[in-house]
Amino acid sequence: MNFLKIKLLVIALVVFASSSAFAALSYDVTVNTSAVSGTSGYMYLQYGGLNGADSTATVTNFSMTGNSAALGPIDSINVINNSTVTGTLLGSLGLGFVNTGGFAVYDYNRAITLGDSIHFTVSFNLATGGTDGGSSTFSLGLFRDATGGSPLYNITDPSIPGTVALINLFNDGTTTAQSLDSSTEVTPTPIPAAAWLLGSGLMGLAGIRRRKA
Repeated sequence: MNFLKIKLLVIALVVFASSSAFAALSYDVTVNTSAVSGTSGYMYLQYGGLNGADSTATVTNFSMTGNSAALGPIDSINVINNSTVTGTLLGSLGLGFVNTGGFAVYDYNRAITLGDSIHFTVSFNLATGGTDGGSSTFSLGLFRDATGGSPLYNITDPSIPGTVALINLFNDGTTTAQSLDSSTEVTPTPIPAAAWLLGSGLMGLAGIRRRKA
C-alpha cells in the first residue's frame, strides 16, 4: 500500500472519528410546555460537576413557540455562581458556561412565561486530561419560583425536582443524556452531511487508487 493510499485512509478515519465526536458532544433539547402554557416561572440552566476536566457548554438556537411565550429578566441573585457564564441566550454566539475543573457549579436563572415549547442546542468542548471517573453535568430545570422551591413538573427522580433534562460529559470524552419528564426530549444532533460525504468520498478515492495499483 503506497503512502498516498495510507494517507487517504488515515484522513478518512479521522473525519469519521471527529464526526462521531461532534455528534456525541452536541444535543438538541425540546420541552413540550403546552400543558402549562401561560404560566410564569423561571428557567434554570446549570453546568458543573465533580472533578470535571476543563470544559465548556454552549447553548445556541434557543427558541420558544406559542403566543404567550416570553423571556423576562435575568436573575443574578438566586444563583450559585454565574462568574464564568458568558454571552447571551438569544445572541448569535449563544450562552456559554466555562467549567474550570475540579468541583464547581455555574448557573443561569431567568424569568420566563411559558408557551407551547422550548428548544435549544447544547454543545460541549472538553480539554484533555482530568481525573479518571470525573465528569460535568448540564441540566435544565423549570420552576414557579426563583429559588427553585416549587417545580413546574413532576419528574421521575424526586431527588432533583423540577429538572427535566440532564447531560453528563465524562473526562474520557463520552456522554450520556436523559430526560426526566415525559414532556422532554434530549437527542444527539445529527452528524453533518458534509462530514459523511467527505469521509465516504475519501474512502472511495482510496478504493479507486487500489484498483489502479
